[in-house]
Amino acid sequence: MIPFARWAAGIAAVIALIVGYRYWSGSQESLPANVNADSFAIHVPDSIDAVTITTADGHARHISEEMALDKPAEAVTPAQLMALSVPRGQDYHLTLADGTQVWLNAESRLEFPDRFNGNTREVRLKGEAYFEVKKDAKRPFIVHTDYLTTRVLGTSFDVRAYSRKDASVTLVSGRVQVKTGDLAQVLSPGEQAALKGSQLAVIPVDTYPITQWKEGFFYFDNQSLFVIMQELARWYGVNVSFDDTSKMKLRLHFVVERSKSLRDAIANLNALGVVHAEVDGNMVIIN
Repeated sequence: MIPFARWAAGIAAVIALIVGYRYWSGSQESLPANVNADSFAIHVPDSIDAVTITTADGHARHISEEMALDKPAEAVTPAQLMALSVPRGQDYHLTLADGTQVWLNAESRLEFPDRFNGNTREVRLKGEAYFEVKKDAKRPFIVHTDYLTTRVLGTSFDVRAYSRKDASVTLVSGRVQVKTGDLAQVLSPGEQAALKGSQLAVIPVDTYPITQWKEGFFYFDNQSLFVIMQELARWYGVNVSFDDTSKMKLRLHFVVERSKSLRDAIANLNALGVVHAEVDGNMVIIN
């Protein structure tokens, strides 16, 4: 647990910080134009309270069982587009028609066909997902987000696209090509592509902390308290307030099971002895 940096003296001592997707929707650095400007083909309500599957005709239903589409189907039947939405506080695993495994993180959405008929296998993502793509040399697998497009044949990788500021692709195995506008990078295992200003930067990373969410853990290694609280807020659906802004950049090693309650997670955070956090209704106050 090492303080990373102190904010300049004179910064106001009390701020209210709404941590989550909407926080990042304000001003951003100038970035290349979105890769896919078209909106999702299926309309899904912004707020859901359960894992929801929505079909192209607008019919929506909650699902609790694991979804698997890799079953034989009549080739003459037209492919049907559908969207899977996961609320805060949950994640979900599904198998696409080609056998590709997808883990969707909280507050995420994936649009996909029930069968891949063409020369490519294409899906669209908002939020975060981990993919284990079934290898098919003749049909590349393509993940579209508003910020990056990832093209693979068969590999394992994590795509994060809650906002422009955190948009990234992290490669665990195989090779992928990541594009935004006219910029493109090919990744090797242990590399991450992310938007940095007007550039698509590639950096080496430890993939273990990045992928532990799909194993049921919040895993932060040398990460700022601000980022830690942002992730906890997204999962538990709460807001966060810091009464000392210098604490936002404290860097910590912090691990907790995602199945734990908010109060249990906060108790574990307090056990580090660096800050004291309290839960007050829908607000977590960092003292």
